[in-house]
Amino acid sequence: MVELEALAERAHDEGLVARFGRKVLEVLPPVGSNKGTAVRHLLEGAGLTRALVAGDDVTDLDAFRAVEELEDRVRVAVLAPESPRLLAEHAELVLASTGEFLELLRRL
Repeated sequence: MVELEALAERAHDEGLVARFGRKVLEVLPPVGSNKGTAVRHLLEGAGLTRALVAGDDVTDLDAFRAVEELEDRVRVAVLAPESPRLLAEHAELVLASTGEFLELLRRL
């Protein structure tokens, strides 16, 4: 963890944005891009008006928020014991494992 904190500090010194997640350190350019902007770009580029978004970490909240205004959306929180409970507040469906998510995808 000490190495990641040093890396985050170095990224910050270089003008980058560093965000810690559950088991990840995201290093982003300072241009306001994140998983949410990527999801919006993909949806708009393909002309889509519905989406299924799944996530298991705080860094996925941006993607959840990106589809918030869509009428046809399903946001799936995959909550491991160490996952942030905030995901569940933004999800239409909460699953307990990636295995349950895989089963959901197979049923679709």
